[in-house]
Amino acid sequence: MTGPDARARRAGVLMASALLVTAGLGACRAPAADGSTTSTASVAPPVSTPALAAEAVQRIAPLPAPEYFETLTEEAFDATPARLDAVIGQARAAASRDRAGLSVEAAATLDRRMAEIKTHRTPLNRADLALSSIEAFRLFVAAIPASEPVPAAVSLLDYAGFRYVADLKAGPARWADAVLAADFAEARWLEIEARVTDPMLRQRFAGSVTALKVSATARDAAAAMRAGQRELDQVDELESFFARHPA
Repeated sequence: MTGPDARARRAGVLMASALLVTAGLGACRAPAADGSTTSTASVAPPVSTPALAAEAVQRIAPLPAPEYFETLTEEAFDATPARLDAVIGQARAAASRDRAGLSVEAAATLDRRMAEIKTHRTPLNRADLALSSIEAFRLFVAAIPASEPVPAAVSLLDYAGFRYVADLKAGPARWADAVLAADFAEARWLEIEARVTDPMLRQRFAGSVTALKVSATARDAAAAMRAGQRELDQVDELESFFARHPA
């Protein structure tokens, strides 16, 4: 989700968040037959249906929910408050639309993550905002059906890389959590390594996972940041590989 195509899509995401259309709009006044005015609500009550509500959410957030949480994680450390509010609004709308694909337990966890995002936004606690956002991302990508050509483990490697980089950007860097993120990446890689039949890609990605672990353990900030960015770039290669070679 971090390759050129994904970045191009994110560049086109609307900058302003919007509100859902509801039936509680202020009553408009329309002339009656006798020249007086009456509320349009009394003449033609607004119709609110699940289909219309879903259409309204789709206009606000046309991309899958993980795209917005990924964007929020990437931009959490540098975006203006207005930009953060826009992406948070889009993420909230997309999450509301897409939560039907989550288990009951995951949906409850999503509600907690959204509450955390709201809590961290108020004081601009950027590091925790990024981490809560990427945890929401994880809930959705973990729910990818097994029938999809790109395994969920690949998207979870994306999650691990974003979490790792967010840990490094925190002040001070959260090295213990970065080590955990590297361990998580290693576990997900081992789930799919045998399926990667391109030997050069397999070697490169294995090296990236090792670099995550070594640089985090050594607390080498520059090397760790390079390792994190390299791992994210190579997740794109894995996505392309599995798209071309479905199981």
